[in-house]
Amino acid sequence: MKNLLSFLFSAVVILFNSLTAQEIASNDSVMRISLEDAKKFAFDNNYDIINAMKEIDIAREKVKETAAIGLPQVSGSIAYNDFINIPTQLIPGEFFGEEAGTFIPVKFGTKYNMSLSATASQLIFSGEYIIGLQAMRAIVDLSQKQHEKALIELVQNVSQSYYLVLIAERNKLIVDSLLESLTEIRDANVALYENGFAEDIDVDQVNLLISDLNATLMNIQNNLSVSKNMLKFQMGLKLENEIELTDNLDDLLGKVDQEVLVQSGFDYRRNIDYRILQNQQELTNLNLKRYKSLYLPRLYAFVNYAENAQRNEWNFMDMTQQWYTTTIFGVQMDIPIFESGNRSAKINQVKIQLDQLEVTDNKLQAGLNIQYSTVRNNFINAWKVMKNKEQGLELSQKIYDRTRLKVLEGVTSSIELQQIYTQFLNSERDYVMAVLDLLNNKLELERLNN
Repeated sequence: MKNLLSFLFSAVVILFNSLTAQEIASNDSVMRISLEDAKKFAFDNNYDIINAMKEIDIAREKVKETAAIGLPQVSGSIAYNDFINIPTQLIPGEFFGEEAGTFIPVKFGTKYNMSLSATASQLIFSGEYIIGLQAMRAIVDLSQKQHEKALIELVQNVSQSYYLVLIAERNKLIVDSLLESLTEIRDANVALYENGFAEDIDVDQVNLLISDLNATLMNIQNNLSVSKNMLKFQMGLKLENEIELTDNLDDLLGKVDQEVLVQSGFDYRRNIDYRILQNQQELTNLNLKRYKSLYLPRLYAFVNYAENAQRNEWNFMDMTQQWYTTTIFGVQMDIPIFESGNRSAKINQVKIQLDQLEVTDNKLQAGLNIQYSTVRNNFINAWKVMKNKEQGLELSQKIYDRTRLKVLEGVTSSIELQQIYTQFLNSERDYVMAVLDLLNNKLELERLNN
């Protein structure tokens, strides 16, 4: 038995150390994540999404709370009274043969009184209760739509943060490549200068470009850090966790199906904002029915059972003493008769609110159709601009590479390289911004269509 216990203890220690090591390794490891994985992770860990789920849970509990009003209600009570001074009543003296106009003080009751009672009640009919149940279910539906909207917005936020990280990483890659290229050119110019085949201005010119690039690289590294932190925040990931993005801009561009996005059409009734508005209209209609139901009577029944004891000595625990039972069954109907126009004024207010929501409905329909048309046109234009900038980047890359070779061979000067270098950086910046614009318009199209 001792050997067995020793073995089990050793096994537990080894298992604990193994799990601890795995946890540390997991914490120290880098999370490699694609855009789709980032979205899925955010669906479960984003702070706003978690709260939106909590709102659904709260709404469901409110349904239970409202439903409980129509279920049997049971309450109990215990009352104890110690009459330090028993109440005195004045009885006319004529009852005791005294002269008229005189009163005799008499004390009724006992010093100690105790009562035990239980009451059960049941709502039989209430129009407001029935409408209230319907409204609670509509509120649950509204909270679910709010959760859906939060998910749609989260997809946008995570995607945009992911794009910014990719752009920063691409910029860093380009600048690192340029620094390597310019360092090679500088070394070649130094060699040419030392052998009398180049001027010192050529060396200084390249050194200036390298200095500017180093400053640019520091800004890019800072932007990369900020973008990654924003992505972690959107995902609900702790900032100390390291992430590595597995997608790149070319991967994401390859997944953009222009024809499907352009030809998919648009139905405003599927849009989450419109469906939320419809839910609000439903709740307002139910509110109107609730006020109208207040004109109906309210019916409920109850049963009360009570045990009472009166004593001049404190002996309530003596089971031989008498307790007196009272049992009541009752049905009560509350009938509204006159309310001075209060309910009718509330009904008119809700009717006006419904008219306002109808106007908002028409406005939202028109606005969503215009918004879709605008975003669709922007997407088509962004696609064309991206293709144009892509060709421009390829040409500027080719020109830069040729010029770099000429500088290395001493055929051209560093001044010309500076112009081509600036042109290449501008082309790269324009292309990246065109890609970002295209992806953002794609996101907006998808958001409108849920």
